[in-house]
Amino acid sequence: MGIALLIDIDNAKISLPVFQDIIDQVERTGHLVYCKVYGFNERKHIKFDEIIERYGFDSTPTMRYKKRTKSQLDSRIMIDAVSMVYTKPFVDTFAIVAGVGDLVPLLSFLKSNGKKLMTVATDSTDGNDHMFDYKIKLSVKYTKPTKLSKKELSDKLKQISSRSNAIMSGGNDDREAMKQREELIREIEDILASRDDDIDDEEKDLYDSIEDLLTILR
Repeated sequence: MGIALLIDIDNAKISLPVFQDIIDQVERTGHLVYCKVYGFNERKHIKFDEIIERYGFDSTPTMRYKKRTKSQLDSRIMIDAVSMVYTKPFVDTFAIVAGVGDLVPLLSFLKSNGKKLMTVATDSTDGNDHMFDYKIKLSVKYTKPTKLSKKELSDKLKQISSRSNAIMSGGNDDREAMKQREELIREIEDILASRDDDIDDEEKDLYDSIEDLLTILR
Protein backbone atom coordinates (compact mmCIF):
# COMPACT_ATOMS: atom_id res chain seq x y z
CA MET A 1 0.00 0.00 0.00
CA GLY A 2 1.57 3.29 -1.13
CA ILE A 3 0.30 6.03 1.16
CA ALA A 4 0.42 9.80 0.70
CA LEU A 5 -0.07 11.71 3.95
CA LEU A 6 -1.53 15.20 3.56
CA ILE A 7 -1.75 16.83 6.98
CA ASP A 8 -2.78 20.35 7.94
CA ILE A 9 -1.14 20.77 11.34
CA ASP A 10 -2.56 24.28 11.76
CA ASN A 11 -6.24 23.74 10.96
CA ALA A 12 -6.38 20.33 12.62
CA LYS A 13 -4.52 21.71 15.68
CA ILE A 14 -1.97 18.90 15.68
CA SER A 15 0.41 18.70 18.64
CA LEU A 16 3.99 17.47 18.21
CA PRO A 17 3.39 14.04 19.86
CA VAL A 18 0.26 13.50 17.74
CA PHE A 19 2.17 14.47 14.59
CA GLN A 20 4.85 11.86 15.28
CA ASP A 21 2.24 9.26 16.23
CA ILE A 22 0.29 9.80 13.01
CA ILE A 23 3.46 9.18 11.01
CA ASP A 24 4.25 6.03 13.02
CA GLN A 25 0.73 4.62 12.63
CA VAL A 26 0.61 5.35 8.89
CA GLU A 27 3.94 3.57 8.42
CA ARG A 28 2.63 0.56 10.34
CA THR A 29 -0.38 0.43 8.02
CA GLY A 30 1.52 0.63 4.74
CA HIS A 31 4.41 2.32 2.94
CA LEU A 32 4.50 6.09 3.43
CA VAL A 33 5.71 7.21 0.00
CA TYR A 34 4.93 10.92 0.27
CA CYS A 35 3.99 13.48 2.92
CA LYS A 36 3.18 17.17 2.76
CA VAL A 37 2.65 19.30 5.85
CA TYR A 38 0.34 22.31 5.49
CA GLY A 39 0.10 25.35 7.75
CA PHE A 40 3.66 25.04 9.08
CA ASN A 41 4.83 28.05 11.08
CA GLU A 42 8.33 28.01 12.61
CA ARG A 43 7.30 30.28 15.49
CA LYS A 44 4.13 28.38 16.33
CA HIS A 45 5.15 24.80 15.52
CA ILE A 46 8.38 24.56 17.47
CA LYS A 47 10.41 21.40 16.78
CA PHE A 48 8.05 20.24 14.00
CA ASP A 49 10.79 21.19 11.55
CA GLU A 50 13.07 18.54 13.09
CA ILE A 51 10.62 15.78 12.10
CA ILE A 52 9.91 17.34 8.69
CA GLU A 53 13.63 17.52 7.88
CA ARG A 54 14.38 14.06 9.27
CA TYR A 55 11.81 12.40 6.99
CA GLY A 56 12.31 14.75 4.05
CA PHE A 57 8.67 15.85 3.99
CA ASP A 58 7.41 18.75 1.90
CA SER A 59 5.83 21.66 3.77
CA THR A 60 3.92 24.86 3.09
CA PRO A 61 3.41 27.86 5.39
CA THR A 62 0.13 28.94 6.92
CA MET A 63 -2.18 30.55 4.36
CA ARG A 64 -2.50 34.28 4.82
CA TYR A 65 -5.75 36.19 4.42
CA LYS A 66 -6.47 39.87 4.02
CA LYS A 67 -8.56 39.85 7.20
CA ARG A 68 -8.09 37.97 10.44
CA THR A 69 -10.06 34.76 10.33
CA LYS A 70 -10.33 31.51 12.21
CA SER A 71 -8.53 28.44 10.90
CA GLN A 72 -10.10 26.90 7.86
CA LEU A 73 -9.43 24.12 5.40
CA ASP A 74 -6.24 24.66 3.42
CA SER A 75 -7.46 24.47 -0.19
CA ARG A 76 -3.96 23.53 -1.37
CA ILE A 77 -4.63 20.01 -0.07
CA MET A 78 -7.35 19.59 -2.69
CA ILE A 79 -5.17 20.92 -5.50
CA ASP A 80 -2.23 18.71 -4.54
CA ALA A 81 -4.32 15.56 -4.07
CA VAL A 82 -5.99 15.91 -7.47
CA SER A 83 -2.60 16.56 -9.10
CA MET A 84 -1.10 13.47 -7.44
CA VAL A 85 -3.77 11.22 -8.93
CA TYR A 86 -2.21 11.96 -12.34
CA THR A 87 1.45 12.50 -11.39
CA LYS A 88 2.02 9.87 -8.65
CA PRO A 89 0.35 6.63 -9.80
CA PHE A 90 2.27 4.69 -7.11
CA VAL A 91 0.03 6.35 -4.49
CA ASP A 92 -3.04 4.17 -4.01
CA THR A 93 -4.09 5.48 -0.58
CA PHE A 94 -4.51 9.04 0.68
CA ALA A 95 -4.26 9.71 4.43
CA ILE A 96 -5.87 13.12 4.94
CA VAL A 97 -5.81 15.01 8.25
CA ALA A 98 -7.26 18.42 7.53
CA GLY A 99 -9.45 19.59 10.40
CA VAL A 100 -12.60 21.60 9.77
CA GLY A 101 -13.77 21.94 6.16
CA ASP A 102 -15.77 20.39 3.35
CA LEU A 103 -13.72 17.49 2.01
CA VAL A 104 -16.61 15.67 0.30
CA PRO A 105 -15.80 16.81 -3.28
CA LEU A 106 -12.17 15.76 -2.90
CA LEU A 107 -12.98 12.44 -1.22
CA SER A 108 -15.55 11.61 -3.90
CA PHE A 109 -13.03 12.41 -6.64
CA LEU A 110 -10.33 10.23 -5.10
CA LYS A 111 -12.68 7.28 -4.59
CA SER A 112 -14.01 7.55 -8.14
CA ASN A 113 -10.40 7.26 -9.31
CA GLY A 114 -9.89 4.03 -7.38
CA LYS A 115 -8.01 5.49 -4.42
CA LYS A 116 -8.42 4.31 -0.83
CA LEU A 117 -8.91 6.85 1.92
CA MET A 118 -7.48 6.98 5.44
CA THR A 119 -8.01 9.30 8.38
CA VAL A 120 -7.35 9.48 12.12
CA ALA A 121 -9.93 7.89 14.42
CA THR A 122 -11.10 10.39 17.05
CA ASP A 123 -13.75 10.44 19.78
CA SER A 124 -15.88 12.81 17.69
CA THR A 125 -17.44 12.06 14.31
CA ASP A 126 -18.33 14.22 11.34
CA GLY A 127 -20.25 13.84 8.10
CA ASN A 128 -17.22 12.55 6.20
CA ASP A 129 -16.47 9.51 8.36
CA HIS A 130 -18.34 7.01 6.18
CA MET A 131 -16.20 7.88 3.16
CA PHE A 132 -12.92 6.63 4.64
CA ASP A 133 -11.73 3.06 4.11
CA TYR A 134 -9.30 3.03 7.05
CA LYS A 135 -9.12 4.83 10.38
CA ILE A 136 -5.81 4.77 12.19
CA LYS A 137 -5.97 4.61 15.97
CA LEU A 138 -3.36 6.72 17.71
CA SER A 139 -1.40 5.61 20.77
CA VAL A 140 -1.47 9.15 22.23
CA LYS A 141 -4.61 11.13 22.91
CA TYR A 142 -5.57 13.50 20.10
CA THR A 143 -6.53 16.67 21.95
CA LYS A 144 -6.61 20.04 20.28
CA PRO A 145 -4.72 22.80 22.14
CA THR A 146 -7.11 25.11 23.98
CA LYS A 147 -6.72 28.80 23.24
CA LEU A 148 -5.91 30.78 26.38
CA SER A 149 -7.78 33.93 27.35
CA LYS A 150 -5.84 37.18 27.70
CA LYS A 151 -5.92 36.91 31.49
CA GLU A 152 -4.74 33.29 31.41
CA LEU A 153 -2.01 34.25 28.96
CA SER A 154 -0.91 37.19 31.11
CA ASP A 155 -0.87 35.00 34.23
CA LYS A 156 1.14 32.34 32.38
CA LEU A 157 3.69 34.96 31.31
CA LYS A 158 4.15 36.15 34.91
CA GLN A 159 4.55 32.57 36.20
CA ILE A 160 6.95 31.60 33.44
CA SER A 161 9.02 34.77 33.92
CA SER A 162 9.31 34.14 37.66
CA ARG A 163 10.25 30.48 37.21
CA SER A 164 12.70 31.35 34.44
CA ASN A 165 14.50 33.91 36.63
CA ALA A 166 14.75 31.39 39.48
CA ILE A 167 16.14 28.71 37.17
CA MET A 168 18.67 31.00 35.50
CA SER A 169 19.95 32.31 38.84
CA GLY A 170 20.42 28.74 40.06
CA GLY A 171 23.22 27.99 37.59
CA ASN A 172 23.44 25.56 34.69
CA ASP A 173 25.44 22.91 36.53
CA ASP A 174 22.74 22.06 39.04
CA ARG A 175 20.95 18.86 38.00
CA GLU A 176 17.64 19.90 39.50
CA ALA A 177 17.83 23.28 37.77
CA MET A 178 18.40 21.52 34.44
CA LYS A 179 15.37 19.33 35.03
CA GLN A 180 13.23 22.36 35.88
CA ARG A 181 14.52 24.14 32.77
CA GLU A 182 13.49 21.22 30.51
CA GLU A 183 10.05 21.04 32.13
CA LEU A 184 9.52 24.78 31.67
CA ILE A 185 10.63 24.61 28.04
CA ARG A 186 8.07 21.88 27.33
CA GLU A 187 5.38 23.90 29.08
CA ILE A 188 6.19 26.99 27.01
CA GLU A 189 6.15 24.94 23.80
CA ASP A 190 2.64 23.71 24.68
CA ILE A 191 1.48 27.28 25.26
CA LEU A 192 2.91 28.45 21.95
CA ALA A 193 1.25 25.50 20.19
CA SER A 194 -2.13 26.87 21.34
CA ARG A 195 -1.46 30.17 19.57
CA ASP A 196 -4.17 30.93 17.03
CA ASP A 197 -3.97 33.18 13.99
CA ASP A 198 -7.08 35.01 15.17
CA ILE A 199 -5.43 37.11 17.90
CA ASP A 200 -5.22 40.85 18.57
CA ASP A 201 -2.10 42.96 19.09
CA GLU A 202 -2.17 42.59 22.88
CA GLU A 203 -2.29 38.79 22.63
CA LYS A 204 0.49 38.86 20.04
CA ASP A 205 2.71 40.85 22.41
CA LEU A 206 2.06 38.35 25.21
CA TYR A 207 2.94 35.38 22.99
CA ASP A 208 6.04 37.16 21.71
CA SER A 209 7.19 37.78 25.29
CA ILE A 210 6.70 34.10 26.14
CA GLU A 211 8.62 33.14 23.02
CA ASP A 212 11.48 35.46 24.07
CA LEU A 213 11.67 33.62 27.39
CA LEU A 214 11.89 30.34 25.52
CA THR A 215 14.84 31.65 23.52
CA ILE A 216 16.62 32.64 26.74
CA LEU A 217 15.99 29.25 28.37
CA ARG A 218 17.38 27.43 25.37
